[in-house]
Parts: sequence; C-alpha cells; structure tokens
Amino acid sequence: MKTELLTRMEELLLKDAGEVASDVRALQKEYQRLWTSEFEKARQSFLDGGGASKEFEFAKQSEDLQFEGLIDRYNQLKKGSDAKIAVEQSKNLLTRQEIVAKIKDLSQLSDNVGAAVKMLGELQKQWKETGSVSSHKYKDIQAEYSRAVEDIYYNLKIFRDLQEHDLKKNHELKTELIAKLKTVQSVENIKEAERLIKYYRNEWDEIGPVPNGKWEPLKLDYKNILDETYAKIKTHYNSLEEQKGSNLKQKQDVIEKVKEIVAGVGEYRSSNWNESSEKIISFQSQWKSIGRTTEKDNEKIWAEFRALCDTFFEKKKEFFSSLHEKFSANRKIKLELIAKAEAMQESTDWQKTGLELIRLQETWKKNPAGGDKEEPKLFARFRKACNTFFDAKKKHYEDMDASFEQNLLLKEEILTRFNELKPGGDLNVSREQLKSISAEWNGVGHVPMKDKKRLNDAFYNKLDELYEQMNMDKQEKGMMQFKAKLERLGGSENGMEMLRKESDHLKKMSDEIAARIRTYDNNLGFFKTSKGSNTFMKEIEDKINAEKSKIDELNAKRKLITSELSKTTEPNKA
Repeated sequence: MKTELLTRMEELLLKDAGEVASDVRALQKEYQRLWTSEFEKARQSFLDGGGASKEFEFAKQSEDLQFEGLIDRYNQLKKGSDAKIAVEQSKNLLTRQEIVAKIKDLSQLSDNVGAAVKMLGELQKQWKETGSVSSHKYKDIQAEYSRAVEDIYYNLKIFRDLQEHDLKKNHELKTELIAKLKTVQSVENIKEAERLIKYYRNEWDEIGPVPNGKWEPLKLDYKNILDETYAKIKTHYNSLEEQKGSNLKQKQDVIEKVKEIVAGVGEYRSSNWNESSEKIISFQSQWKSIGRTTEKDNEKIWAEFRALCDTFFEKKKEFFSSLHEKFSANRKIKLELIAKAEAMQESTDWQKTGLELIRLQETWKKNPAGGDKEEPKLFARFRKACNTFFDAKKKHYEDMDASFEQNLLLKEEILTRFNELKPGGDLNVSREQLKSISAEWNGVGHVPMKDKKRLNDAFYNKLDELYEQMNMDKQEKGMMQFKAKLERLGGSENGMEMLRKESDHLKKMSDEIAARIRTYDNNLGFFKTSKGSNTFMKEIEDKINAEKSKIDELNAKRKLITSELSKTTEPNKA
C-alpha cells in the first residue's frame, strides 16, 4: 500500500504543483492514516507482549523517509509555483487595471461609436484572456471593471443597442447560474459544495449587467438561493458539532467503564485478567468507531482513555510476571514429585511404596496449580506413574486372592483335624504331633483378610489348650506356648509390627532385670567388706542367679522373635 502511495506521489511531482495541491493533501492524509494504523498495531503488540507504554519506540521505515522526502520536494515546488503565480498575478493585476482605465476612457469616444464598440469588444476579450489575480485583489478590480463597463453601457448612447443585447444575454447567463446553484444543495460532500459555491459566485461577478427591470428580482433569487445553500451548510456543521458533543458523552461513558475495570484489578485472578482484557480491547474498538469530539476536548479525553488502558495493561503485565515466578516454583516442586513417582512406579514393595505414593499425592494437593496452563500436562505424567504402580499392585493382589481362597480351604481342613486331636500319654509323641500340625498350619500360605483372625484365633487357642493338658516341664511348656504365640503374632494382620513390639517389650524387661542385678551387685560388694554372718549375702547371690536365668530366658525368646521376623512376610493386600 505504501509503495502505491509513493508511486502516486512521484507522479504528482511531475505535474504543476499548484494544480495538484488538493491531490497531494489527500495523498498525505491517506499516508498518515496508514502510518498511524501501523503505529497503533505495533504499539498494541508491544503492550500485549508485556512492554511498558513509555518504553515503546516506533522507528520510521525507509518508505516513511522516502515519502517525507517527496513531500519536501513538493513543498519546494509549491513554494516556487506560488512565487511564480504571485508574480504572474501581479502582472495580471496591472494588465486588468490598464484595461479598466482604457474602458473608462471609451466614454470620450462617443463621437466614434464604431471605434468605441470595437475597442470595448477587444478590451473585454483581453480581460477574459488575462490570467487570475490574487483573491484579496480580485473583488476590488472586478468591481472596478464592472462599474467601468456599466458606465459605458449606461452613459454612452452609442452602446444602447449593444447594451440591450448584452444585458439580455447576461440575464440568461445569470438565470442559468442560479439553476446551477440550486443543484449544489443536493451535493453530499460539503467541501465540494463550498468549492462550487465559490466558483459560481466568481462566475456571477464576472457576468455583466442585466436589464434594469429584471435586476432586482434576479438579485433577490440569487441572494435567496445563496442563503438557502449556506443555511444547509451551516445546519450540517451544527449537526457535526452536536454529533461531536454526543461522541464526547459516549467516550466519557467508555472511560467510566474502563475506570471501573482498572479500579477492580487488585483482586483479579488469571481468568479475570483475560476476561477484562477482552473488555478493554472491545472498548478500544468502540472508541475508534465513535468518531471525533469537539476540538477542545478531543486530545484531552484521548489522553485520559489511553492512560487508563496503559495502566490496565501494565498492571496485567506485573500480575503475570509475578504469577510466572509462582508457576516456576510450583512446577519445580511438581517435577520433583513426578521424578520420585516415576522412580517408584515399577516397585513391588507394595506396602511401603503405596504409602510413599499416597504421601506424594498429598504433597501434590498441597501445591495447587493456580491456573498454570502446564498443570494438566504435569498431572498427566504424575497420574500415569501412580497408576502404573497401583494397577500393578491391584493385579498382584487379585492374583493372590485366587490362591488365598485355596489356602482357606486347606486351613479349614487342618483346623477340623486339629480340633479332633487328643494328646496321648507319650509326651514326646504329643509334642511331635503339635509341632507337626503347627508346621503344616504355618506352611499353608495366606488366606483372605476377612477370615485370617477367625482361623488364627481358633487354631492358637486350641494349641494353648492342648499345651496346658500336656504333662511337661513348666519352662519347656512356656517356651512351646511362647513359640505358638509368636506364630500367632506373625500370622496376624500386622505381624511384623506385632513381633517387633514383643521384642521391644522383652528388651525392656531384660533391661529392668539387668538394672536390678547391678543393684544386687552393689549390695553384695557392701556385705563382702563386712564381718559376721554371710546368710544375707547368700540370699542376694541366689536372687542374682535367678534374675540372670530370667535374662537368659528373655534372650532366648528374643532370638525366637528374630528368627520369626526373618521368615515372616507382611501381606500387602490393598
């Protein structure tokens, strides 16, 4: 588009500067509108990209500099043309003044009508052929010419016949001119209408006089049509002023709406900013469509509107800059959680890994996205890693459930046989029977969780009952029952935890006994240094030996727990 305007400008420079003045002005305005449009687009793009209004710069392009150069060339040509026209108009004024003087002198040729008529015709022809004069001189010289000609027509009798013909002709011309003036009222372009009126008025002034009897009506018609036309032009300009006032009111309304938006930005979220941005852009489009206001208000109200828009978009930039920092920190946390989840997704440590992934999920929830557009993609990765593990865990326990049902049938059968068992007289045989059936019970795998406690309680209660019925050493019976207890604990829902608690309890008892032994040793040391009977010292030594036996028993039990822990596996059924 700019290239086309440059080409048209170069073509105009080849013509007379005075003749193409209006074309150059129109072309200049068209180029300015195009440049302004580019400026506004570049500026808006800069603001949308996060730039500050005061930092925006718009360098002139080579085409802009070329066009300015062409305008400068035209101005020089126009200046030269104007100077030349001024010289020419001065010469034309002198020529017309000479013609007027010569016409005035014709009144002295009343004795030579033919010569006067011929001379008048030649002077009138010369007048028409003489070029234009300056506008501020035209009215005076034209008035002098008209008066001089009228004086000839009215004062010289020799021109009466010629006068009658010319007056009639002038009447026709001025009547036609009035008709042309009437058509100006239908011209929509006001500037064109004003140009035509000026042209027709000049033409009216250059037409000679009309018959006296017809001059007043003709002059009245001329005046009326001019008044009507100027009234319509004035009405047009008045309506423009009214429209500008209406435009001012509309733009003030737009400013108030923008002020409301800017005033509320302090509590905005991301969605609010996007919605309000669309509103601001809509108001900017509405502003452009309204049109200009009164000259005294136009620049002021535009500056206010632009400042409000700049304030909004600067605050928007600040908000999203801060939000970006928050998003970056949050994404870093999420990426670390994803890395941990992906590292564990192939794990088969169902209990520990499941709890750890649940902890990661809770951490994820504590760091909300806050509108981050990357959140869906990050969450998809995190969820995929979690689902990979939990789907595998679910399948694992589904496979285990099938075997658990078979184990349930086996343990039900063992429990039935166990309930029918009665210990015999031979202690060793009975002991081996209980060991055998306990080993068989423990050799069967896990059963469904809902049946586990019922079966274990029934089995180990029966086992304790049988141990009580057997006639065996108290310490041996205690160890056998303790072993049965360990088997029961190991087979419980939280077997490993229960066994560890039992070991901790035994350790605490052992530490308490060791403390008592240290107290006895201290007392024993006191009695060793004293004289007299050793009866009390013997009593203390017996207590120390008894406590040491208890510690040995407790240590033996803890070894059994350690052995049970090494072979006990917690069921990780979800």
